[in-house]
Amino acid sequence: MKRLLLVIFAVLASFPAAAAAQPPQIAEALDGVDTVVLLQQGKEVFGKSAISVERGRFRYLFSTPDTKATFERDPAKYEIQLGGMCARMGGGASGNPSDYYVYEGKIYIFGSDDCRKRFIAAPEKFLAKPAPAMPAGAAAATRGREILDKAVAAMGGAAVDKVTAYAETASQVQRRGETDVTIETRTIWRFPGEARLERTMPNMQGAPMTFATVLTPSAQWTAGQGRVYPMPADARAALEQTFWRHPLAVLRLRKEAGFKAAALPSTTADGTALDRVRVKYAAMDAIFAVDAKTGRLFSAEVRDRNRDGEVGTYTIIYTDYRDAGGLMLPHATRALFDGKPDPSQSSTVKAAEVNPKVDPQLFTKPAEATR
Repeated sequence: MKRLLLVIFAVLASFPAAAAAQPPQIAEALDGVDTVVLLQQGKEVFGKSAISVERGRFRYLFSTPDTKATFERDPAKYEIQLGGMCARMGGGASGNPSDYYVYEGKIYIFGSDDCRKRFIAAPEKFLAKPAPAMPAGAAAATRGREILDKAVAAMGGAAVDKVTAYAETASQVQRRGETDVTIETRTIWRFPGEARLERTMPNMQGAPMTFATVLTPSAQWTAGQGRVYPMPADARAALEQTFWRHPLAVLRLRKEAGFKAAALPSTTADGTALDRVRVKYAAMDAIFAVDAKTGRLFSAEVRDRNRDGEVGTYTIIYTDYRDAGGLMLPHATRALFDGKPDPSQSSTVKAAEVNPKVDPQLFTKPAEATR
């Protein structure tokens, strides 16, 4: 979850003081540089306001009608990549459309000069490769569902499908300079499509501050310190990946439209025989390992960014299973990033509530920021 915290701060930093109550504005891409000429000839030629195209959050200017037509024939080739997210941080961290870099024929923008410098030094560390295709065939799909059904039985059987809401309070330890700082989190799910993460941490003066990030079927936003900030549509995938890979969430959502599962070859870890299943739902794409003997979820494997924005493989290992409202749920996680321990993604659950009473206002987007 620390990765999500960094995204939250990046989103807050990307909005000026008065922007929270205003709709997102269309920004001029690359200060008006014609992206077609830039990519075809390697030159910075400025476009004209009378020859422009709006796409996503950006307005592209072109020097001639011909370059405009070229852009319109294949906009994905000539536009800013990653939906305008910072190419180093990704997620919900918006980039500055004036701060760009061309890499392998594509245009990327950045949230800060430091992000740009770090990207230029090693672009391959920050760009995700296309995910492999899901295993094809009825046999893989059938076996994948069997593995999930076994995990459901181990978690609580029919009680899993009766969960309408779940709240989990946890703690993490974050290193700040030479000091360890405890971060308190509270995550609330309202199934099938809503989730809210609240994080409380000390500010630089030691006083507590709380930020909330909310995902609903139609919107996503961040609120904190009396203000509300809309999150760009491109940030949604990072939130879905974070919220829907939770052990209870993934099993509770297995019957939803668009949910896919396919079995992968079995393996072993620490002497434990494991069945594996790849799951896709919305933007969540993860490989779950299930204890072949007990049926409990052993781990989840996802491609994501670490705290430095580098793309790699997270392995999240679930331990300390305890009863919570009739469900057996893990109360501790241990995370590895590309095989190395990453305490920022490890956590200890302090309280788990099944079907708590949830205030609907927690998932209602405010009309405007409070002052």
